[in-house]
Amino acid sequence: MNLFRPTLGVKVFISYLVISSGIAWYLTDTAPDKLSKGIDKAAEEVMIDTANLLAQILTFDIVNDQINIEKFDRITSTYLNRQFDAKIYDFAKHKASLQIYITDLKGQVIYDSTGRYVGEDFSRDNDVYLTLKGKYGSRSSAYDRDNKNPTSDEKAFYVAAPIYHKGARFGSLTVVKQASKLRAFSVTQEEQLKYYASVIFLISLLFGAGISLMVSRSTNKLIKYTTSLSKGENVASPNIRQVEFADLSKAIEKLRAELEDKEYIEEFISIMAHEIRSPITGIRLTAETLLLPMDDEQRTHFIKNILDANSRMDLLVSRILDLSKLERRDTLDNVEKTSVKRLIKNVLSSPTRKGLIKSKSIELKYDIESDVEIEVEAILAEQAISNIIDNAISFTPNGSSIQIKVRESNRNVQIKVLDEGEGIPDYAKGRLFTRFYSVARPDTGKRGNGLGLRFVKKIMHLHGGSVALKNRFMKKDGAEATLKFPIKS
Repeated sequence: MNLFRPTLGVKVFISYLVISSGIAWYLTDTAPDKLSKGIDKAAEEVMIDTANLLAQILTFDIVNDQINIEKFDRITSTYLNRQFDAKIYDFAKHKASLQIYITDLKGQVIYDSTGRYVGEDFSRDNDVYLTLKGKYGSRSSAYDRDNKNPTSDEKAFYVAAPIYHKGARFGSLTVVKQASKLRAFSVTQEEQLKYYASVIFLISLLFGAGISLMVSRSTNKLIKYTTSLSKGENVASPNIRQVEFADLSKAIEKLRAELEDKEYIEEFISIMAHEIRSPITGIRLTAETLLLPMDDEQRTHFIKNILDANSRMDLLVSRILDLSKLERRDTLDNVEKTSVKRLIKNVLSSPTRKGLIKSKSIELKYDIESDVEIEVEAILAEQAISNIIDNAISFTPNGSSIQIKVRESNRNVQIKVLDEGEGIPDYAKGRLFTRFYSVARPDTGKRGNGLGLRFVKKIMHLHGGSVALKNRFMKKDGAEATLKFPIKS
């Protein structure tokens, strides 16, 4: 059963999504309630001041223990009908929205600015009841007393203040504010909160997606890098900006180098022992044979065999040491601009190579479009070319030809060496550049030391180029080797 396993980048994105969703939910669900309560509290504070101010004004209009209701009615009516132009942020206010009623000491309404409840008993309402008891009186109830199940918008806020006369409580004055009038402020603020919540949510989401993408890219680079290492590919450590991932990449690279050194030494010792065992065995058997009675001609023959075996051992050790030094290098030394024609000419001017070409009656054909110059370490470049040409000579039958082509493009110079040998067998195609792997020569049946192509591959890698070896296209026999040297602008 395959279970979904989210990557680190997905986990980061989900975390940001949860956090941003929580913030957005708070701003759109919880914050409006708190904002509405804050507006109610602010309105109540103003209503307390208003109620106490009006109650204090009334104390100056009590004559013969009677409140001058007519005078108060003229004042409040004029105030409530007054037109004004006020703008509270985005909310326009043109008319007063207060209701005022007065009760006597028994809680009976003696004045109502709306005229609805004069004569009714409000003594059980908290605003009146508590105020007449000498406490702070307020309540939140239906604006219409006949409405038994009011909604939040159908309610009103009631704040009362005591009326004093001759040092004693004489009645109460209540200021009423409809909730719907305050709701306009909270609606405006809620819309703004929703807008800000959306903006914050989108910004958080984009930021989370960006962080997630960065983390995913870094982890994917590391996964790709370690996967390539597990396949034995020679890949460079990825360039990662995040410090933690970069340090991890460096640690993996260091571990890889240490493991490669260990594997290289083990492989080196194993194959060296195997490769040298055969010449040593041959030398021992030949030396034992020399102890037997024989004529001078036979003795000379066996001595030559010993010298040939010794030469092969010396060449193998030298090649291994050269390759070992080369594989430890990361950069080129003594880079110079050199003519491709000159490199090829220097390789073919070797007396040994010229003698081998002559002995096999091999015809060299040239197809060089232009004498382009490339930036190389000349000695290494010549060694790469010489290894390719030597391979072609070894596998080309007597009386055949080897063609050397040079082509230039915008990015590189290609040196192709085409022979007329038997070509590359299928079983060897994937192992040609493996250390110590070689194919038997068709004329002698002997194998090389298997280090030449590996040597070439490392040289081309140092130059930023490549080497490829394949069978010739549209031709029954022969192989085609291609060296690509980059052209640096």
